[in-house]
Amino acid sequence: VDHTSTGHVGPILTGVFFSLLACWSANAAMAQLSIEALPPSLPEGGNALLRVDNQAEKPQVFFWYKGKRAFEEFKIAHYETASQTLKWGPKYSGRERIYTNGSLLLQNVTQEDTGIYTLESFDTYYRCEVAHVHFQVFKILTQPYLRVNNIILERWKSAIFECLSPDTGVDITWFFNNKPLDFNKRMALSPEKRRLIIVPLRVKDTGEYQCEVSSSFSSRKSNPISLILIRM
Repeated sequence: VDHTSTGHVGPILTGVFFSLLACWSANAAMAQLSIEALPPSLPEGGNALLRVDNQAEKPQVFFWYKGKRAFEEFKIAHYETASQTLKWGPKYSGRERIYTNGSLLLQNVTQEDTGIYTLESFDTYYRCEVAHVHFQVFKILTQPYLRVNNIILERWKSAIFECLSPDTGVDITWFFNNKPLDFNKRMALSPEKRRLIIVPLRVKDTGEYQCEVSSSFSSRKSNPISLILIRM
């Protein structure tokens, strides 16, 4: 279903509204309706299908909500099968698509789409089933840029590396010659680990340096910078 209707939603919805309380109180122990998020987590820009499973029969009316509560302000859409009436709610973003079996497609997802979704489904006799599903959208990290005060330095001087990244809330790891940097007393990190200072420099500090930003879902490494030490 990819059309929008603002017409009369039909007499069946009158019965639906009177059944809401019974739906939420009596259905908890007997609900068989389930939803599967495909995939359960994905990067920004992808599509997620909230697929409906285990329905006893084709729903006559169903409602989708963003969150766990079936309140009007959280409604994404509702659909009436008999009249093929689709009406969008306050949480409709323009990226949703509703299928007649009750499934919901979320397109071009953003991190704001992360969370719980609720489906409320009514059959011909206004019997209600409720199901919830959660899925996660993660941010694709930007490759960090590594900057140093100079790539050719004298021994006993200092090297100052900066790991530049627009991403926040990430972990930062430092590498030397493709291995995690073995810190010693000549090395110091800023509190957020974005700056590395080595002083005094020694010959064994010659080599390639990189920084890596990472989150729970992804990581990106900077291009390497080669540090060269000279005698003066």
